[in-house]
Amino acid sequence: MRLIDLSMTITRHPDDPNVRAIDRWTHESGPGRIGTAMAEFIATVAGEHGIAPVPVLDEETFPDGTFLSNEVLTLTVHGGTHLDAPFHYGPTSAGLPAKTIDEIPLEWCCGPGVRLSFRGKGPLEVITRDDVEREVERIGHRPGPGDVVLVETGWCGRWPGTAYFTEHPALSPEAIEAIVSRGVRLIGIDTCGFDLPTRTMVERFVTSGDAAHLWPCHLYGRRREYLQIERMAGLGALPGPVGFTVFCAPVRVAGAGAGWARPFALVEQ
Repeated sequence: MRLIDLSMTITRHPDDPNVRAIDRWTHESGPGRIGTAMAEFIATVAGEHGIAPVPVLDEETFPDGTFLSNEVLTLTVHGGTHLDAPFHYGPTSAGLPAKTIDEIPLEWCCGPGVRLSFRGKGPLEVITRDDVEREVERIGHRPGPGDVVLVETGWCGRWPGTAYFTEHPALSPEAIEAIVSRGVRLIGIDTCGFDLPTRTMVERFVTSGDAAHLWPCHLYGRRREYLQIERMAGLGALPGPVGFTVFCAPVRVAGAGAGWARPFALVEQ
């Protein structure tokens, strides 16, 4: 078998408010930082054992004067490749309390993959129901219950350019309906979002006064229960529109509407 990574790395970008800071404790700075952070705890333990003066953690404590690395991240659950749960879309989904990311069954997070390719879509274009129906006919496979549908636009290739965030194409609620009405629970896309870029949605709302421009794909999830993987990559490396299995288990963040994930495809050879 062969594994294909379908994720993007969590990293800072000036156009991405979801990843706000990455504080790196290097091996060299680690002794001093851990010593300062644990000073009170070390003093407490030393006192319990009647040890004075209190030992310290510094460069002389560890081999070669280096400690363990550590990274402290400040980010939302939508940083990097991630899986959105129904709770992200609203308090209810399909008339029931919306599931949070830690409530999602693992069985929903894997299945036979179906790639629908829309590489011809240009900046800010929307994938319609007709586009989906034509692509389904082209590949000769109708997605069904248990399938994982991956929407390929090729837009991940724009990373790290600003256009990745500001000009990407998007799905329409009608396109999602054409997929989930066949029993599909999990859909992924290789753009940074299912909806159009935030600035574009807001501009259209401001100029028209029509709130239907604001996150229509996400709000569709209040009507039907489905999961969406955003910020995927590597869909072009898949062997074809079918013939692979997708796995996308999210990190279980208690009560959250999304979780970081590292989706991958398994191809049997």
